[in-house]
Amino acid sequence: MTENHEHKQTFRKPYQHKQSRWWWLQNRFFTLYLIREATAVWVLLYCLLLLSGLVSLSEGEAAWSDWLNSLSHPAAVGFQMIVLTAVVYHAVTWFKLAPKIMVVRIGTWTMPERLMLIGQWLGLLILTAALLGLAIAWGA
Repeated sequence: MTENHEHKQTFRKPYQHKQSRWWWLQNRFFTLYLIREATAVWVLLYCLLLLSGLVSLSEGEAAWSDWLNSLSHPAAVGFQMIVLTAVVYHAVTWFKLAPKIMVVRIGTWTMPERLMLIGQWLGLLILTAALLGLAIAWGA
């Protein structure tokens, strides 16, 4: 038993993507968000730099000294300044975001965003001072 199937031809237009590659530049929120997310690339590159330092440390004192000396090269200093800028930008935007995604409620009281921001920055300053104190004490 044979069946005769008729094939219907459709005349649909092919899908054309209408959104530009640069859509994120048209909205300040998306631009700042994607810049913040892109800071992860710089952090990854810095982690690779630190890992190369660990490798040189494992290879002996001469390799370690060479690695330390390479960090003072102008290109390395420029790279580290870019990384520092990226990390500071990421930290500032993350601190601003935290009170919006982590609402603290105690009973019926809700912690104001400003109070949480102040607490975060104070915590960072105290931790930084403690680490600097340890570094100074260890180096003395």
